[in-house]
Amino acid sequence: MHDNSIPDTVFAFVHSYRLAMRSGLNASELGLNYMHVKCLTFIDSNKSCTANDIVNFFARDKAQIARLVKDMIANAWVIKTDNPQDRRSQLLSLTDEGKRLALLIAETQGKVHQQMQKNLTDEELQEFKRVTDIIVTNLTDLNR
Repeated sequence: MHDNSIPDTVFAFVHSYRLAMRSGLNASELGLNYMHVKCLTFIDSNKSCTANDIVNFFARDKAQIARLVKDMIANAWVIKTDNPQDRRSQLLSLTDEGKRLALLIAETQGKVHQQMQKNLTDEELQEFKRVTDIIVTNLTDLNR
């Protein structure tokens, strides 16, 4: 049985999640977009991070990530330093403002996740995760 409402449900879920995060972060005021949030979080959790690490992790175009890094540097969220392990690359790290944003992102994610899980049992959450993992695998296999 195929339920045509599944794509609509997935879209509504993702859209609601993004709206909740944008609202909680005041993203428009800060000039943050989805990829800024993902990259700031990634850089914060990877102490020796290069732009190429971001390209590989998110499977994004090098030019797109280069523009994003340039934008984050212009906003004083990220700085580049020479990579002592590889002279051809530079390490990305968060500035104090970038660290403040990363903390705000983590706090907002915590609040949004808590709200998302409201009225759901542990079993329902485990089942959601199980089914979602299968769907992600199916879609990943499609793109290979």
